[in-house]
Parts: sequence; structure tokens; C-alpha cells
Amino acid sequence: MPDRRFKTLERLIQQANRTSSGKPASAQMLAAMIRLITDDGVDPYLVLGVLVEGAVHTLAKHIPPERQPETIEELKQLLNERLKAHGLQ
Repeated sequence: MPDRRFKTLERLIQQANRTSSGKPASAQMLAAMIRLITDDGVDPYLVLGVLVEGAVHTLAKHIPPERQPETIEELKQLLNERLKAHGLQ
């Protein structure tokens, strides 16, 4: 993510990568599973709901309260940017 607006998310991703460095590439495994599941014909609305719930759970339970407002704003911006990049907005 070259855009500097997402500094908090970048730091969180780096922290997650450091934390999971001794484990199988958890983030890559999750991304691969999402691709497999969606390519296999699962209800895409269900997948989106699960992903949103996962993001909210992660924010509520694993992001320190003092960092939540900034992280939430950056997550919203990131979603808008990705939607635009795929011509969906």
C-alpha cells in the first residue's frame, strides 16, 4: 500500500506479519481460502458478510481502543480505494 493515508493499517499489517512469521503464512492462507471458497460457488453475499464481521470483530477485540478511531477511518478509506480500483465506485 504505497498511499501514506494508510499508515496505521500498514503498521498493523507489518505487526501481524512479524507475529505470524513463525507460523505458516496465515494471511496468505486466509486469502487463498477466500479465493478457493468464492471460486467454488459459495454464496458471495455470505462471504462478504463473514468478511465484514471478521473485520469488525478484529477491530473491536484486537485493536487497542485508542487506535480504533484512526484504524476505522483508514479501513473505510481503503475499502473505497479498492472499490474504485476495481471500477465499482
